[in-house]
Amino acid sequence: MTEEKIREFARVLVEQSTEIQEGDNVYLLAKSLQSLPLFEEVRRQIIQKGAFPHEHLLYDSQVGSEGMDYDWIKHGSKEQMKHVSEAKKQEMEKMDAYIRIGGADNTQELSGLDSEKISTRQEATKEIFYTRDEKRWVTTRWPTGGLAQSSGMPTQDLKKYIFDAVTEADYDEIKDRNRKIKERFDEASEVHIKSERTDLKLSIEGREGVNCHGVRNIPDGEVFYAPRKKSVNGEIKFAFPGVSSGNQATGIWLKFEDGKIVDYSAETNEKFLEDMINTDEGSRYIGELGIGTNPEMDKFIGNALLDEKIFGTVHLALGRAYERSLPEGESGNDSGIHWDLIEDLRDGGKILLDGEVVQEGGEWKL
Repeated sequence: MTEEKIREFARVLVEQSTEIQEGDNVYLLAKSLQSLPLFEEVRRQIIQKGAFPHEHLLYDSQVGSEGMDYDWIKHGSKEQMKHVSEAKKQEMEKMDAYIRIGGADNTQELSGLDSEKISTRQEATKEIFYTRDEKRWVTTRWPTGGLAQSSGMPTQDLKKYIFDAVTEADYDEIKDRNRKIKERFDEASEVHIKSERTDLKLSIEGREGVNCHGVRNIPDGEVFYAPRKKSVNGEIKFAFPGVSSGNQATGIWLKFEDGKIVDYSAETNEKFLEDMINTDEGSRYIGELGIGTNPEMDKFIGNALLDEKIFGTVHLALGRAYERSLPEGESGNDSGIHWDLIEDLRDGGKILLDGEVVQEGGEWKL
């Protein structure tokens, strides 16, 4: 990838997404040495802004999914999984912004390891995650060889796919499209998601959507809501595998009654699904309904940050609700996980708002 493209990628992260200013303390994390070209350019631009990068490379065993690696999960005890570093908590509290460059060398690194340890770790570190969420933050993905392999794409094709989605995307156009979608959903009470494999209803009455257009995630493009916690009823079978911490479960089916998962199954790796659902009380409820809106993104590659933006999809996140999607003063679903599961509606699925079809087969009827 050309130096010019890398500079533009870094500019989006530093200027557009986190708006780094002189004097800012910036938590900068990269999960692979393959991403060093972007890491070093982001670091350079932070310094040029008169700010202070706090560099973290490869290992960061204190913050949610960022804190997962083979040795930690394989050899750490269950008591170690529950330990939270006071030093790391204090460091995060002192940060003004957070930039994470994800993309693992091996996306299956944690496959087959104790999924109960993984869910315990996510629950234990959620306080640091919540502190991070109060900052100006952005996460992105570098097209590593491991990510390319798991996506079924040549590395160069994946690089083009991600870089084009970042540097060629018209975020003003995405923002305007999202605004129209948000306005229609904000007026609605009931959302009905329906396909051959899914019949699910939930309420967003009194909720206001969040227009995501290049700030928190890069690439970006979604509108999301925090559904009313006990309003989710029906069942959904997700077209795409559920992927988290190097584990993958396919054919995930969930049944909800009064907001809570009452039955579930998976065609593969059902034990991992079970452990994720049983992380804590909140992990049996939905914290987010998201609608993918980025037309540049049309391929499932097995990474939720990217896949949830696919135009013509919806996603439900088990667990934590983001505060910015809730009315002021109202608490949402609390959990140590936020696991996005993605349903593809491009093969004939529908979204209905208060009984009216607003999207069919991935095409909007607004």
